[in-house]
Amino acid sequence: MSVGLIIAMPLRQWGLIDASMDNDASVETVNGNRQRAALARSIRRAGWDQIAKWTPGVPGSGAWPPPDEIVKPKLTIAQWLLTIDVLERWAATADRRGRHDRAVQERELRELILSRLQAHGVQTH
Repeated sequence: MSVGLIIAMPLRQWGLIDASMDNDASVETVNGNRQRAALARSIRRAGWDQIAKWTPGVPGSGAWPPPDEIVKPKLTIAQWLLTIDVLERWAATADRRGRHDRAVQERELRELILSRLQAHGVQTH
């Protein structure tokens, strides 16, 4: 696994990532890209482990902080690259369903992540 990169954001934004990854993993598990599904699930687990302090088998672990709290998820470059792809995929879906506010939020978050990756010298195209 490659070195992790931290991108700080409010928990509210991480929640968009978590939900999008859940959707993507579900769709890809059914439609056959199991590697993508596994990577999406690994992103969710990373958030649970780092942000919610989730510990498998430990009752009471896994409480999320308040929505405005700044969280600092640490993901690999591959995980961040999937995140920007997934955010665009689900923003397009939100647009098609008339959920334009959601699409705007996902695209703004995508742009934030893209700019942070590019600032660290990561090629995103």
